[in-house]
Amino acid sequence: MNRLHEERQVVLLYLASDIVLYWLALTLATTSRLDVIGWIDFTELQRDRLICLALFGIVAIVAGAYKPQRMTDRFDSAYYALIALAWTCLIQLTMTALLPANVREITRREIIIALCMATPFLCIWHYFAATLTARFKSLHRYFHVIGSPEQARRIAEEIARNSASVRAEADYIDVGTLREIIERRKEEPGSNGAALSDAIIVLEPKDHWRLDELLLFCRENCRRTYLYPSVHDLLLLQQRNLSELAGIPLIEVASRQLTTPYTYVKRLIDIVTAAIGLLLASPICLVTAIAIRTTSPGHAIYSHERLGIGGRPFRIYKFRSMVAGADLKDETGHVLARENDPRITPVGRFIRKHRIDEIPQLFNVLKGDMSLIGPRPAWREFYQISGQRIPLLEQRLAVRPGLTCLSHVLGSYTSEPEDRLTYDLLYISTLSFITDLRILVGTVRIVLSGKGAR
Repeated sequence: MNRLHEERQVVLLYLASDIVLYWLALTLATTSRLDVIGWIDFTELQRDRLICLALFGIVAIVAGAYKPQRMTDRFDSAYYALIALAWTCLIQLTMTALLPANVREITRREIIIALCMATPFLCIWHYFAATLTARFKSLHRYFHVIGSPEQARRIAEEIARNSASVRAEADYIDVGTLREIIERRKEEPGSNGAALSDAIIVLEPKDHWRLDELLLFCRENCRRTYLYPSVHDLLLLQQRNLSELAGIPLIEVASRQLTTPYTYVKRLIDIVTAAIGLLLASPICLVTAIAIRTTSPGHAIYSHERLGIGGRPFRIYKFRSMVAGADLKDETGHVLARENDPRITPVGRFIRKHRIDEIPQLFNVLKGDMSLIGPRPAWREFYQISGQRIPLLEQRLAVRPGLTCLSHVLGSYTSEPEDRLTYDLLYISTLSFITDLRILVGTVRIVLSGKGAR
């Protein structure tokens, strides 16, 4: 069985088991209401339980409870499940306090009792399940250590020496040999080219000029990529990305193959939020469309081809903020907006300032072309031309492009491509629910104040 496929099956089994145990705790908690059993609407109670179960599953995924290195550790496995359970109950108690009693059937007493009962259930299950899942080879990490030979060999040997306790294996290999192995594997019958190994890049200060080349190679051929940091790297890079393996400090860097469970939760959030956003913004869209059509000739909606995740092309939709036919071309295939650009109409200047021109892209979010948050989609010509002078530019295609992004919050429409790439790589390397929430809050501030947009 494919290792990646087996890993996903184990994760789903873990998630399903946790949900069943929490459902059992919620069901048993209802026995505390035997005195009013005749007054309970069990249809509405089941609805409330399903909401609780869905919330628990989402919180557990966001908390990282189902990362392989945590599922195979007895302590971490139970710890992160209990963290998710505690946050779920806190959210549920908040919701029951805000919602009137006539629109919900579940009570705060049931939620608290379910918390107390689910805690030992999950602890016992995760303690034994961690021992079982540790036997799955698909949940053991395998690392290719590349870079400066002396340091790389030392780190590979240290991981190999502690392989039983850390459930990981590693070997030092030079990049040339690794390229040959990968090419042979891709030619094997039934191979889909999926990466099965992680990589650790180890470079001495004198070899740091090779970092761009190694990052590009690992991005294309490895599931996750880690950097063994120097002291200077630790001072510059965010500590949230710092982890350890066999006592060795590692920093996870951007990888093309982002398969974290949060990406599925993120897609669900995108669909729900985009649908609600389109409904609430419909009056604004109507007024904007009328204003554009009555103040300048041309269609109210502008569309153009952009590249999405993995380089897949799609058509993006925006309210037209420039004069009709303003698609000027240069060697990159498109002329970016400039400060005080004469092509921008008076109405366009206002809707750009408050990001109203981006609202039609909620349709792209619903279709799956885009996400609410991610690097802004760019033109095919932009990658073809700028990619030759800007290293790692195609790394932006590792995730779905977004309606808003870090460069929208901290930069502007006229930011240089190199600056935007810096923001995008920082976002990809720190992709999480908290990161998205911070960008979303920052976007609301931008929309209301117009700060940072031109």
